[in-house]
Amino acid sequence: MIAAVLPMIPPRPNVLLHFLLVIACLLCSPFPAYASALVPQRIASLNLCTDQLLLMLVPRTRIASVTDWAARPDSSYMAAAAQGIPANHGSVETVLPQNPDLILAGEYTDVTLLQSLQRLGYRVETVSVPQNLAQARAYILHVGELVGAEAAAQRLVAAMDRRLRRIDAAVAGAQTSELAAVYAPNGMTVGRGAVLTEIIERAGWRNLGSELPMRGYGQISLEQLLAAQPRLLVLDITTASRGDSIAHSYLAHPALTALKQRTRTVVIPPTLSECVGPNTVDAIELLVAQRELGAMPR
Repeated sequence: MIAAVLPMIPPRPNVLLHFLLVIACLLCSPFPAYASALVPQRIASLNLCTDQLLLMLVPRTRIASVTDWAARPDSSYMAAAAQGIPANHGSVETVLPQNPDLILAGEYTDVTLLQSLQRLGYRVETVSVPQNLAQARAYILHVGELVGAEAAAQRLVAAMDRRLRRIDAAVAGAQTSELAAVYAPNGMTVGRGAVLTEIIERAGWRNLGSELPMRGYGQISLEQLLAAQPRLLVLDITTASRGDSIAHSYLAHPALTALKQRTRTVVIPPTLSECVGPNTVDAIELLVAQRELGAMPR
């Protein structure tokens, strides 16, 4: 390649010497020096799930901004770590002053926003948020590659897998699975394919919605719930803090109150259920603990 370029260089000794010195420097410089320059140093996240994973993978000094949801303890698993990091509000006006060199977005992030940022020359990476634990592994490793934190991503996946193996071993040695049921405002519950179903079943419970059968989210009547007589009742994730709406009035029904008195009841908060990852394992462990408490009298 050098030989092909040399005939194009004017025959002035100083120019030729300068060219050869440049080529020598390029050939002698170690590749990692160039690779490290490509690692993003000012990363912005436009999605709550990418917010949380970013906070798990890279030092806060490399985070330009996260969404305003990231620092809210009622919605973010990483709220404590997000304190003090600048927030963006999903608009070009808030992102541009932060001058990010990588912008992470979810698949449902506003397309117009992302197109505007791309037209302005920003690097935007849209990642698919996982719907189950199997997808979470690939998601964590992929984001780790994007942000230059491959080793941290591998450690995070390995830690999740170790915890899941312990859960599986504990559940495998337990007695026959008992029935659990999710009951939310307007009679909503979960069936096959929902992450909450995976949480319930991985913890060693049977899920009522899966046995109806139902896929995704659907409704059941209070009569169906009472007839099933679940041994664990998983209430709407918002009932602990925002249970004053008309839709939440179901909680005051005398029949449900009576069922709660003879059934274990647990609330899985949004921080453990809205994004799939290490927090999902926390939710599974929460329901495993309900099994280990022993059977309630019928």
